[in-house]
Amino acid sequence: MSSIKSFITNRPILSAILITISWFVVIMLFTGMATSLLKKDFGDSTTTLTGHLAGIILILTLLWRLGWLKGAGISQLGTYQVWLISIGGTLYFALTSLYSFYGTFRFDVSTLTNFSSTGNIIIANVSNCMGEEILFRGAFLYILIRYWGNSGKGRIKSVLLTSGFFAIFHILHVVFYGHSLTSTLLLVLEVFIISIWWASMVLKGGSIWPAFFAHFVVNTVVALQGINHPINQPEFQVYIKLLLFSLPLGIIGIWMTIKLPVKQENLT
Repeated sequence: MSSIKSFITNRPILSAILITISWFVVIMLFTGMATSLLKKDFGDSTTTLTGHLAGIILILTLLWRLGWLKGAGISQLGTYQVWLISIGGTLYFALTSLYSFYGTFRFDVSTLTNFSSTGNIIIANVSNCMGEEILFRGAFLYILIRYWGNSGKGRIKSVLLTSGFFAIFHILHVVFYGHSLTSTLLLVLEVFIISIWWASMVLKGGSIWPAFFAHFVVNTVVALQGINHPINQPEFQVYIKLLLFSLPLGIIGIWMTIKLPVKQENLT
C-alpha cells in the first residue's frame, strides 16, 4: 500500500478523481449484477442497496489499508458542538426544503404508515448518503487536506473542490431522473453550496457523521413527503427556492472553514 499512498500524496486531485470514478463504476457494476441475478428492475431498492454497499466497502477498505479511517472522520462521532450545529441547520433546511418542493412547512406524518414505500426510501437514503459522505467528505476531502494543509487557505481550497466535484455528479439527474437541464444546473449550484456546509462540519468536528445526519434527514424528509404529495411546478422554481434557502448555510460553512478553530490531525 506504500506505493498507493505515495501516488495519492503526490497526485491528490488525480487520485481523488480516480477513486471517485472507481466508486461509481463499482456501484453501477454491482447494481447491474444484482438486477440480473435477482431479476428486478434497474434502480429497484434492493439492487441499488447492493451497489451502494459495494461502493462503501471499496472506500472503507482503501481507507483502512492506508490507515486513514480516523483522519477521514469515519471512526469517530465528532464533537457535541458540531452535532448541535448539524441538528439546528438540518431542522432549518428540512423545513425550507419541504416549502420549496411542496409549498408547506409541515411534514405529513401519514406517509410513515406506508411501510413498504417508507422502508425502501429510508434504506436507499441511508446507503446512498453514507456512501457519498464516506467518499466525498471522508476520503476526497482528507486527501486534499493532506496535500494543501489544515490552514484556512488549504481548507477552503479543499472544501470548494470537494463540493464542486460532488455537485457536478448531480448532472446525472438529467439521465436518471429526466430533469430538465435548467433544473439540473440549479440543483448542481444548490448542491455545491450545501456541500460547503457539510464539509465545514467535517473539518470542524473531525467526523463525517454530523454531515451524514444532515444529508440523510433532509433527503429522506423530502422523499417521504413525495409519497402522497406532488412536487410544485414549474420544477425550476423549486430549485431556485432551494438554492436561495441554502445560501445561509453555505455562508456559515465558509465562515466556519476559514475562521473557526479546527481539530488538528496527524496527516500521515
